[in-house]
Amino acid sequence: MGESGHDESDGVDELARLRGQVASLTDQLAESLAREARLAADLKLFRRGLDVLSDSVNIRGPDHRNLYANPVALSWMNVERVEDIDVAAQRWRYLHEDGREFKVEEVPTWRAIHEEGPGPHKCVALHIDDRSGVQRWLHGEATPVHDERGALLGVINTVRDITEERANERALAAQTEALRQRDLERQELIARLEEMVLELSAPALEVWDQILVVPVVGAIDQGRGRELLESTLRAVTQRSSRVVIIDLTGARIDSATSAEQLGRLVRALDLLGARSVLAGISPALACFLVEQDRTPKDLETHGSLRYALRAAIDRGKRECAGPLPRSARRRAKP
Repeated sequence: MGESGHDESDGVDELARLRGQVASLTDQLAESLAREARLAADLKLFRRGLDVLSDSVNIRGPDHRNLYANPVALSWMNVERVEDIDVAAQRWRYLHEDGREFKVEEVPTWRAIHEEGPGPHKCVALHIDDRSGVQRWLHGEATPVHDERGALLGVINTVRDITEERANERALAAQTEALRQRDLERQELIARLEEMVLELSAPALEVWDQILVVPVVGAIDQGRGRELLESTLRAVTQRSSRVVIIDLTGARIDSATSAEQLGRLVRALDLLGARSVLAGISPALACFLVEQDRTPKDLETHGSLRYALRAAIDRGKRECAGPLPRSARRRAKP
């Protein structure tokens, strides 16, 4: 009786233990199924997110095997299934911008799988499908993905079609080069015109013995003022000129810089012993020079070049003639 009761008690305990284990396994299974359902939902969500991207997305395993490709990638590769990618890839070529073909070790995916740095590995390439003849410029990135222990799980390739961008860049570069060339031509034309203006505006013409006329056209900035000063002083020295008529009929003296350049010329001529004469002064120019207080003292001025020439020539004749000798003056008396 005792032994039989003991056996029955042991059997009850074992049954309870087994029931406990079954309940625990049931809970674990339910928890595992729930976790699997969540992972499946997450995977579906992530795949859906990748499917709607406008860029090509392709995922490869550590063994280079293609695991996933979104619809854009399949379309670009001209295949219907991920399993067909390797066969289609045999007719593809990738070229550098200088026309060189990519080597295997230069491809971003290869570099990512072979642990060449943390990535992402990038490149710009011309993709050529020899079967279809389609060519497109692509910008690709290959990013390695590791687990918590650092082991490589796979590589995510993202590729963007930049064919239109490249065409726009080239068109913009061509337009920029055309504009640059046009600007250079304009600059050369402006330089030639400036030289012509300098030659025409200050030729330092000798109109009478020891009398120079220097016509000034347009504004006189510092550069033109320096050229005007040097060419005029050089002409005065070479021709031993005594009078320099500065014709301002076509000049534009409307700034302090222009007035200062004119004043420098007059002062420099005075140092060389040549008398300056201003001709062609308009009322507006006269008012401006007075307002700027730029009028040199004892400066001879005339309203036109004609009057300035007449006065200079008459004065030159009188100076050349000089006073009559005393004996001649006595004989000249009635």
